[in-house]
Amino acid sequence: MQFTAINIDTFAGTIPAGSDLAVKEKADRQNKTAIVLYGFDEIGMFDGQFASPVYGFLKRGKKGN
Repeated sequence: MQFTAINIDTFAGTIPAGSDLAVKEKADRQNKTAIVLYGFDEIGMFDGQFASPVYGFLKRGKKGN
């Protein structure tokens, strides 16, 4: 999966088609600790589970990827 980080404080827009809003550990380059969020109203709810949380979009791959 491809993760594209966003600045959650300045982002204005919607979740792109084919992607999920997620939070993950900033240092996790392989995106193994990402938590998918249902929407922007969940921002901040899971920050305590990460040393340095970063928000962004996880692009969903084709089935089986």
